[in-house]
Amino acid sequence: MILTKKSACIETIFTEVPFEERIQLAKDFGFEYIEFWTWKDKDINKIRRLCEKTELKVASFSGDQDFSLIDENESEKYISFVKESIETAKCLNCHYLVLHSNALGEGGTVLNPYNEISDYKKFNTMFNVLKDLAPIAEKEKVILVLEALNTKIDHVGNFLAYTKDAAEVVKLVNSPYIKILYDVYHMQIMEGNIINTLKKYIDIIGYIHIADVPGRHEPGTGEINFINIIEALRLLKYNGIIGFELFPSRNSKEAVEIIKKL
Repeated sequence: MILTKKSACIETIFTEVPFEERIQLAKDFGFEYIEFWTWKDKDINKIRRLCEKTELKVASFSGDQDFSLIDENESEKYISFVKESIETAKCLNCHYLVLHSNALGEGGTVLNPYNEISDYKKFNTMFNVLKDLAPIAEKEKVILVLEALNTKIDHVGNFLAYTKDAAEVVKLVNSPYIKILYDVYHMQIMEGNIINTLKKYIDIIGYIHIADVPGRHEPGTGEINFINIIEALRLLKYNGIIGFELFPSRNSKEAVEIIKKL
């Protein structure tokens, strides 16, 4: 199986050139989709024009930024920001927004782990906010994908760190527009058991991220057997987007050549 819906994360790939020039490079290297992280710091209209010119599609970007999903004191602000993100997504004809449990700063640093709040309350707040966002996402036809992150290397203090917890809240919300973003890199670090996890939760997985472990580089540089994972996705009839949110071990050209073969 050759993956067809491949998205290049231009925050991490093609960093040899300035951000907006990466869009043309993604096109030149055969990608149909691109994705990025925050949007407030970018010229959205210019990105839209460049995508129209190159006939590229924006697959996803972060729907949250400064506020946390697990702090009830920020719930109104969180929902308001996601509404803004949805409007931005519509401007870019983008159908997925990535959500996180905690606000993240430079380099993915967790801004506040909220150690004073119990896990039960954090989970309940997360559920309440997603439940409020579900009808908005359904109306606007933008899928919100909730991403668990590793807390051992990159995001110490992040609340949502396991697939089962993301799955539990998504199932409770029970909306076709609230799903999981399953990140192979993060979840290999936290729990392993990738193929069985994909099988168990495929019905609520709306998006997949790929990078190898260790190092968060391209497939083949680490311990993950991506040939078997791709075969599992084929058997599961997964036809969603797979985003390559990875840091090339040497340079973008070599990393992309490997991505194209998957």
